[in-house]
Amino acid sequence: MNYTSLVTKKKQYKYSANICFDMKDDEKLAGFIPNITTTEILREYLLGIINRNADVHSRILYGSYGTGKSHLLTVFSDLLGHVNTDGKGIVEFLKAISKYDKELALEIKRYVKEEKPYLVVPIYANFGDFDKCITYSLKKELERNNIDICFKSYFDDALKLINKWNQGQESNKRLKEIFKSNKIKETDLINGLENYDSKSEKEFNIVFRAMTYGAEFVSEAGNMIDNITLANTVISENYRGIIFVFDEFGRYIEDTGENIKVKDVQDLAEFCDHSDFDDYLILVSHKQLSLYTDKMKKSISDEWKKIEGRFKSTSINVKYDQCLSLIPHIIPKTKEWNGFKRRYQEQLNELYTQAYDFKGFLLPPENDGINPFEGGFPLHPITLYALDRLSKKVAQNERTFFTYLASDEDHSLFSQLEKLDLKEFHFIGLDAIYDYFEENICSYRSGEAREVYKKYQVAMNKLGSNTEKSLEIRVLKAMAVIYIINDLGTLAPDIETLINVIDAKKDLVRDAITELEKKKIIKYMRQYGYYDFLDSSIYDFDSMIDERISFVTDETAVSILNEEFSDFVIYPYDYNWHYRMNRIFLPIFALKADLTKKTLLRFLPKYYDGMIVFVHDKTCYNNNHSNNTADDCVFVLDKKFEISEYLNEDNLPNRAILVINQKEEEILYEVKRYVAIKYYYSIREELKKDDPTVEKELELYLDEQKSVLRDIIARWKNIEMDSIAVVSKGQEYVARSDKDIAEIASTIMMNSFPKTIIVNNDLINKNMVSGAIRLARSKALSYIMNNKENMLEDCSPLSPEHSIIRSVLSKNGLFDGEDNIGALNTLPTGEIAGRYVSNEIGKYIRKCMKGQTSIEELYDVLKRMPYGLRDGYISVLLAFELRDYENVSIYFHGSEHDYCEEELLKALESPEDYSLYICNWTETETDYIEGLERIFARYVDTKAKNRLKELYEAMNKHFVAISKAARTTNKYVSEKAKLYREIMSITHKDYNKFFFETLLQLDDDLSELQMLIQKIVLELESVTKLQIQTIEKAVRTVLDIEPDVSITAELNRLYEAEWKEKRFKSFDYQTSMMLDYLANMNLATSDEEIVQELGRVVTGFEIEYWNDSKIEDFYEAFSKMVTQLNNYQVQDNVGADEIKVTISTGNEEEKITQFNKGELSGTSQLMFNKIKSTIDNFGESLSYDEKMQVLAKIFSEIM
Repeated sequence: MNYTSLVTKKKQYKYSANICFDMKDDEKLAGFIPNITTTEILREYLLGIINRNADVHSRILYGSYGTGKSHLLTVFSDLLGHVNTDGKGIVEFLKAISKYDKELALEIKRYVKEEKPYLVVPIYANFGDFDKCITYSLKKELERNNIDICFKSYFDDALKLINKWNQGQESNKRLKEIFKSNKIKETDLINGLENYDSKSEKEFNIVFRAMTYGAEFVSEAGNMIDNITLANTVISENYRGIIFVFDEFGRYIEDTGENIKVKDVQDLAEFCDHSDFDDYLILVSHKQLSLYTDKMKKSISDEWKKIEGRFKSTSINVKYDQCLSLIPHIIPKTKEWNGFKRRYQEQLNELYTQAYDFKGFLLPPENDGINPFEGGFPLHPITLYALDRLSKKVAQNERTFFTYLASDEDHSLFSQLEKLDLKEFHFIGLDAIYDYFEENICSYRSGEAREVYKKYQVAMNKLGSNTEKSLEIRVLKAMAVIYIINDLGTLAPDIETLINVIDAKKDLVRDAITELEKKKIIKYMRQYGYYDFLDSSIYDFDSMIDERISFVTDETAVSILNEEFSDFVIYPYDYNWHYRMNRIFLPIFALKADLTKKTLLRFLPKYYDGMIVFVHDKTCYNNNHSNNTADDCVFVLDKKFEISEYLNEDNLPNRAILVINQKEEEILYEVKRYVAIKYYYSIREELKKDDPTVEKELELYLDEQKSVLRDIIARWKNIEMDSIAVVSKGQEYVARSDKDIAEIASTIMMNSFPKTIIVNNDLINKNMVSGAIRLARSKALSYIMNNKENMLEDCSPLSPEHSIIRSVLSKNGLFDGEDNIGALNTLPTGEIAGRYVSNEIGKYIRKCMKGQTSIEELYDVLKRMPYGLRDGYISVLLAFELRDYENVSIYFHGSEHDYCEEELLKALESPEDYSLYICNWTETETDYIEGLERIFARYVDTKAKNRLKELYEAMNKHFVAISKAARTTNKYVSEKAKLYREIMSITHKDYNKFFFETLLQLDDDLSELQMLIQKIVLELESVTKLQIQTIEKAVRTVLDIEPDVSITAELNRLYEAEWKEKRFKSFDYQTSMMLDYLANMNLATSDEEIVQELGRVVTGFEIEYWNDSKIEDFYEAFSKMVTQLNNYQVQDNVGADEIKVTISTGNEEEKITQFNKGELSGTSQLMFNKIKSTIDNFGESLSYDEKMQVLAKIFSEIM
């Protein structure tokens, strides 16, 4: 006999349920196995509908494959529709329900006997249009119940078809023959369809089947709501309402995609919820609808999320242990069981013990002392648990939890039991259920199941197909099941589990596991304590790694710890709570010998709060072997550990907690192993040439080793390891956990940084602030620097910049101009929190008043003990303390920059590059600067932030604005003015030095200096006037004009009397220009303007650009011009050595020029040749007149 004799096969579980077909099956009621979850759902659904007090009429029921949701729906539909409720099935059902809920059973019994049923409409998902599915299914159910009704859309569509057939020659001929053979009058049929006569429906169906060779006519849905309304009206006497049940709705969405009109679903749900009819819509899905629609267009996906939110949802995903209550009903025991049970009681008890130790089951309440795991045998209890979970992961309609237990398929339960002989004790192990579901598993093309299947296949390929390896194959199958379930916290492939859940001798299973590990098919994951598939290479990495470890020094290992495993901190919680900040202790790993080395701090930033040093303490001993090599020096526990060795260290780092691990060999070995793995990973490209799989294997090794190290470090950090000592500042502490370390850290911080300010604002109380807070800080600095009277005047009370000012300045007692700030921040001593920092900044400011002082000097003090301030707010503190000083200068490598929020922030980012100077002026210095500001007032911007810079730039603007002659002449200015010009000709960046050192070269008496500069300014501004006077004197001398005679009048007289008739003579360029100017001279022009214009005409330069030699040049040139004009005698006839050109037209002034005749120079000859060539080139295309007009025009323009 075999094991099938122990249990009975229940054929009703052989196939998956389908509500569209199973509503007629009486056994579905009788065979329903209720449990706590399904009973609660039946109560919620049925009572709400039966008693007509359901708050929502549109529902969604979620349940994965194998949870029995379709069976539950079938029972639900049978009860509400009074289907199969008058036979044995209902009796068996009510009996089963009574065990869980007697009240529900009585209410169902009353309803099926006394109340009208509902018309339950299972939806056929035959169409892509949702409304067509609804209308078609409703019509089908009405017909099944012999309810004669036809929707308007049917008649309309039928008429359209008849019209279409009549328009085709062949179809019309065939239609006439069908009418004749079936004795149907076409006119009567059309008339009946037009009047929505239900009798015409039958006749049209006959015609349609004949025309389409047997097809059934399915009309368009028409108006779905109208159809449902019509159906409700027709059935109202015999039915309460309509219940639409759409099973596998999620799959329908998946198959139909974006073609479903989401509004149709919404319309039906709203109709059921709000119409006067007692209708319901129940959608059933394997998973949430959004998981089916998330890959659709965002607009459509969002619509589905809204629709899903309008439905009331319920989950039928039963608790994992509900399988214990289901299984006895699905595979009930036979009479053979009792004998088997007595025979193998010891083995069964071992299985039950394993089940009780297993943490996956939430066991049901005690049930009359019955063993909860007995009903599931011959399945191992863990196999039953896995079957339930696996079916939820990979089950499909054809293969589920139930079909495995009841079907006749290959690898189903009964096919497996047939192979087990009752003469031996056996059970169904994890590997057995893999065989049944393998087809489902390999059908997945992505996801977790697919990845596990791929690993399983790789493992199988490595193992080969030898039947002697069957036990190894079963181990791999069991592992595959566990990894597909993927709840390793509950069910993991550890050695004990694998041995227990495979039906074979334990020693053999253990040997199979060992063999798989040797063949590098699976790998023991030390960090987790269980096995995983290994995609291994041809290399024996374990041996290679062990060999490489010997090349890794202790120093290298410690360096790796600091570089890659120091990504955690210790918080001094008590200190941080009192001071409202986040100070941290940074970790450093070190050997004992490293503690006194300066290099210990290389892993820390320059300014740190505290450090926690994890110290490796080792003893190197000689084992007295004659061949003493490096291998003889091993790491052991230092049993002679003396705490005094650490208490007496003089050069230990400040603010450090030493956590000394005397058991260093463990961690150093693991770190060296990690370094060795990293080495091979670094040369993976070379290794991949021989085996491409090497990279994945090395990544697995790396991940495992990282996890091992992090676990060791966590236990070290949390004081969960033996032989750990904690020392700080020459004192040993008793520490049993990381909380004790945090208390020690708080004590150190209290002693190290007692005078810091308290800033209860996490956004600014840090070294690195966000972009938004940087912007807010800049605004706060602007208010502080620019609104000295009331820096909060323009600051919104709810703004982040106000929060910065309030938390940094107001609450610490530094700024007293804000109301309603509550109690000030105080230190544990009771003192106002801002007092010490303010005094420290004040010391620095006083030093800056004596000379340039590096900002790094203040920054360094504020960052170190006893303050330890954060970078986020130091600029706010400094700007506030400087707000009462006007003459603040910031220097970048000696070059003065604007004192503004931007420069201050730059300075504090690189304090070593900047210095600060505050010029605290005496009354004399203030008078001096103010006097200069008055002198250059028209160039000074009184709103400028940097007063000295603005004054310097004003002086520079003035200097640029004066004439070039004033900046170069030596004739019209004093020696002091010349020195002033030299000073102003150089660019100055240090404005304090410029005003209080450089300018003092002119006069070291500031009062005298101010007056001297005013005198120099007047000198420079007067240079042009002096030049004009000199030129006027030269003109009067050359023309012999008396001082009291107007130069303008005399020049006009000379021109009219003597020079006018000579203007046609072609003199040199300057003389001709002067004659032209005199010809057009305005007689109202002043002598000064005439002199300036004469200077420009004679020399070709404006007077402002003259150097001193231009005066002599003018005198000489002007004298020559006057002499030339006076000496030239006008003659009536043209001389033999002259040429005269006259251009005269009837309506224009005559133009005359007369010039000396001479040989053409080389250049003028070239010009002549080009002009002549151009004229010749035009040839006869231009007439003689046109050529003369061109030449005349040229003469006219240059004369």
